[in-house]
Amino acid sequence: MVKYEKWQEPNVTHDDRKKLNSETPLYHSNEVPAEGTDSMGKNTVQNITNNTAKIQTTSRKQTKKGRLLAHVEVRRWYDNLARGSGITAEVKLRRLSWFCEQHEISPMQFAELGMKDLKAATDLVQDNVTWMEKENYAPGYIAETVKGVKSWLQHFDVQIKRKIRIANIGATPTLENEKVPEPLELAELFNRSDMRSGAMMSLIAKSGLRPEVLGNYRGTDGLRIKDLPDLAIVQGLATFMQTPPRIVVRKNLSKARHEYFTFTTDIGGKKLLAYINSRTLAGESMSPDTPVIAPETWHENQRGNNNGKKFLPTSRIEEVIRNTMRPRFSWRPYLLRAFFDTELLISESRGRIAHDFRVFFMGHKGSIEARYTTNKSILPKALMDEMRESFKRSEEFLDLEKSAEDPLEKKRGQVKETVGKLSVEQLAEVQMFVSNLADCKTNSELSFHVTQNN
Repeated sequence: MVKYEKWQEPNVTHDDRKKLNSETPLYHSNEVPAEGTDSMGKNTVQNITNNTAKIQTTSRKQTKKGRLLAHVEVRRWYDNLARGSGITAEVKLRRLSWFCEQHEISPMQFAELGMKDLKAATDLVQDNVTWMEKENYAPGYIAETVKGVKSWLQHFDVQIKRKIRIANIGATPTLENEKVPEPLELAELFNRSDMRSGAMMSLIAKSGLRPEVLGNYRGTDGLRIKDLPDLAIVQGLATFMQTPPRIVVRKNLSKARHEYFTFTTDIGGKKLLAYINSRTLAGESMSPDTPVIAPETWHENQRGNNNGKKFLPTSRIEEVIRNTMRPRFSWRPYLLRAFFDTELLISESRGRIAHDFRVFFMGHKGSIEARYTTNKSILPKALMDEMRESFKRSEEFLDLEKSAEDPLEKKRGQVKETVGKLSVEQLAEVQMFVSNLADCKTNSELSFHVTQNN
């Protein structure tokens, strides 16, 4: 195991820091300055720097996160949090770093303060809350900062017992004017998207998946082809054998750490099939472990820390969706999941779907009753069929953009779908009927023929 030296901060004041940072470092070497430098060690010769060397130097520069995790205690605390949730570990590390920067102390110095004088450490946290409220920080941000600091102290078995209150803890000022999309807005959004972003948004808005299900925080796992049990590749083209198609969310992708499934709508399924087929036609081979949402092939070797990862990280997925929304819509990507929940709530109020089914499709564990019904690993076939039918009855609330379609185009689509389900014998009968119909004459043609003869 690699050993790290204990983190020691220089014993200087804030004013001293400013003074030291503003002065040029002295040349302390007893050797004669090298050619091209003055007595202060400055370079007096203009050199042309190689761009490649500059890039290599920049890539080796240590980040703030790297400097924090270089300390063995910070790393141990971070890894322990990450075993539960990588996102939680990242957020708490950032909050702790920000708190320490504000008070010009290192994480270890704050931990030592908590072990020596718990009241002083608690006062520091409480005073920080007071200052943040005066600076109009969001209550949720303040609460997350307190959680991060408390978690760091708990790592050293230091427990803050004082109740630190935060005003308006449930307030969400940035979300006050947020509303779910209207049918025309949703139709416009999907019209603005390409195949990949359309598939991403469909899985969230039409199936209720969280963005991290498509690709986790680090881009090491996500939704795979095997998680679409109704998908089949026939002669190189993807198709769904059952509708609405089922989507399985494995335990390691579920926020509540339980396996569940949901479905997707008619439009959602078409968006997903179009994206998968575009990849197969481009030469990509599909296997059970192939990502449903994959990085673009031309960015395969230009992904920084994500090189070699088959999945997109959650941040990149949200960025793609956000870029599709802008500048027309200022929504958060997560609003699409809120749309799914809202529309199923309307469907429930009209008796189309049971409450426990709606909770299940959202990935929540639900009530005690649900523990003995929908939250079993393997559900009875009769129950799964009923859940599928309930979702199908609710599709009209999720595919709202269908109401904005041309009625004639909608009718054509229905006819095309009906013809596509006919057998070879039925198609032959239809062709014979159409051929005979073409030989028939209309009433107007018969009248014209009689007039000519007279």
